[in-house]
Amino acid sequence: MWTFLIKDLLLFWRDRKEVAIIILLPLALVVILSLVMPGMFGEENDEEYDLNLGLVIEDEQEQGLERFEEQSRQTSDFSSNELEELLIGVHALPPVEGLIEYLNSPELAEWVSVETMVKEEAQEEVEQGNLDASLIIPEDYTFHLLADMYLNEPAEQSLIFQADDQTMEVEILSNVIQSYLDHMNLHHAISSAGGDVEVPSDALPQGEVENVEGQQPFSMDQYFTISMGALFVLFLAATVATRTGIEKRENTFKRIVLTNSPPLYYLFGKTMGTFILAWCQMMLIFIGSHFILGVFSDHGAAVWVGLILMVTIYTLAIAAISAVMTSVMLRLKKPETGDGIFMLVIMVFGVIGGNFVPIYLLPNWLQQIGEMTPNGLVLATLIEWIQYEDFSILVMPSIILSIIVIVSLFIGIKLYPKRGDVS
Repeated sequence: MWTFLIKDLLLFWRDRKEVAIIILLPLALVVILSLVMPGMFGEENDEEYDLNLGLVIEDEQEQGLERFEEQSRQTSDFSSNELEELLIGVHALPPVEGLIEYLNSPELAEWVSVETMVKEEAQEEVEQGNLDASLIIPEDYTFHLLADMYLNEPAEQSLIFQADDQTMEVEILSNVIQSYLDHMNLHHAISSAGGDVEVPSDALPQGEVENVEGQQPFSMDQYFTISMGALFVLFLAATVATRTGIEKRENTFKRIVLTNSPPLYYLFGKTMGTFILAWCQMMLIFIGSHFILGVFSDHGAAVWVGLILMVTIYTLAIAAISAVMTSVMLRLKKPETGDGIFMLVIMVFGVIGGNFVPIYLLPNWLQQIGEMTPNGLVLATLIEWIQYEDFSILVMPSIILSIIVIVSLFIGIKLYPKRGDVS
């Protein structure tokens, strides 16, 4: 196996022109695309959002206020004056009414449309994609919230935020709602402290999108670095399969068979060679883009750990897929047929996986299909990894890619021709 591995690496290195193209072409594309298409992720201009939220109100606010007043008079430790001031404040701005006013405020109305409806209708609209998400204010929410805030009774009801998919729009709506709740908690803390604390203006929700804690911005050059790296590794796998067709046409493979080498050594040598070349290519794209454009300059060493881990697992998956391509190529009578099939598959994977066009420009259903491809999965995973640097993000994609490795190797071995089977 090692003999075949070294043979493939030396043959690859001997063609210096192809080596230069493999290294320089993706880097050139990353630089050009980053310069031609800036600001697509909101780097230089504000992106306009058109978000739709369904609001379901099951709470009876007046009943909740009356129940809270009755409960507080019976069980609270407030003095008579303090209790009266508290009740006046609660009646002046009930929490549910404040939330509804906030969601319908002019600042939010420019980019968030709120429609009140019943629960079943909201669920159906979310499932059909007509709403980005729905917010359900459950029954007795007013009472339980006020009792939790002022009477230290554990809340038995909470707001229910429902969405069909975890998209950027859903995250924005979630942050908008959370910003109001954070402000309400801040107001409660201030009033509990005596009410003399001045609230800074930047602590109040202004109807703008807030970043999730721990989230870092994601740039266009980072996107193209990852997408070009994932795409050109796919092309490399097809190139290895094409070389197999050439070796078959020139009877190189038959001469290898006559040496009585174990049959699968040839396949494993090709697979290992693909892995080494793919890993080096993708890392060179990442490192080169970093030095040229500074794509990861705002991140520490931790982001590189995740990048290297995902690159390793992804290139293993591509190497395993190349094993399938190699076996198929050896069974085909005309290698040109295999070249056409492999190129078509790669082009389809590139389109739906977000390598040719930014994945956020694709419909949601196509994004979901694209994330089922190895290149689409690694692209979506690394985008999220760069923003959050949470290792739990990498677990499930790593498992999926590992399954692809095992299944592809199994198929490649099963398809690999036995002695005398080569066309």
